[in-house]
Amino acid sequence: MLLTVEFSNRKSLIGVLSIRIGDPILKISLEPLTEHTVADTTTQKESRSCVLGGISLKTYSIAIESGDSLEVGMGFHQELESFFKKPVKYLFLSHTHSDHRNGIDAFKDCTLIASQKCIENMPKRMNFRRWSKEIFDKKFVLEENELSIEFYHVGGHAIGSSIAYFPHEKVLFAGDLFIVGSINFGLPFMSFYQNRPKRTGNPEEYLAAFALFKSMEIEIIVPGHGDLVLNPQEYLDGQISFYNSLKSFFTVMINEGKKLEEIELPRLEPIEQAYRAAENRPQKSRNVRFLENYLHHLKTSFYNYYSEKFAI
Repeated sequence: MLLTVEFSNRKSLIGVLSIRIGDPILKISLEPLTEHTVADTTTQKESRSCVLGGISLKTYSIAIESGDSLEVGMGFHQELESFFKKPVKYLFLSHTHSDHRNGIDAFKDCTLIASQKCIENMPKRMNFRRWSKEIFDKKFVLEENELSIEFYHVGGHAIGSSIAYFPHEKVLFAGDLFIVGSINFGLPFMSFYQNRPKRTGNPEEYLAAFALFKSMEIEIIVPGHGDLVLNPQEYLDGQISFYNSLKSFFTVMINEGKKLEEIELPRLEPIEQAYRAAENRPQKSRNVRFLENYLHHLKTSFYNYYSEKFAI
């Protein structure tokens, strides 16, 4: 028996893919976080996928992200249903980037949850006309009996970036607002905020999102990439301090008339930690070059925003 899967992402594969039922599907390792939540932080180490997550309500579950490929999406869909013994009814996409959305065709039987800005900023080849959808502007709440999931559009990393918050067990699925640990040296990635027109990230939206998170009861943060955050308040305080320090620095530099190429990033502690990590890894010179290129993109994003090149 063959299962035929049509692709909405026609740039990477054209036509259909036939998969024989019974053939092995990529194994996804879901880690239970709480009674109702799970995450997979392993697949990201073996692919270009993001962290995957799931939430179980009474009669169904919700997939958080679809992964970077159909293979990942299918494995995740199958494992989530097997883990919770419930059908996957919804797929939540935090934003448009390919490492989060390229597995989407594995979830065509689900209702898609995404922000309006996320849908608007999808590549033109992506077609959602036949999808069941819950598209929201600022906030959407999914409820079943006494359990609920809150979805907020926050921006920052991408124009459509949104998060999922499960207040019953104090778990935040934050997407790429947070990149934690060794992935990209734990530094924010802000280079691809919008496709049309192309813009870099919005640090003020990051800070507003952090303020929202500080108002929530959170015990676990599931990032878009990297490690789980089990000390959320301390971690948030560090992120707020880092962004505010960069904001103050760039405001001064720009007011002094400095051009982008004249500015060197201050060696704040997160940047110092990143350099120490790069220098202590194998292939030191390669890692330092990667870090410096990454920091250039971070510098460009802050400069573009605070020099008013961020056109609304």
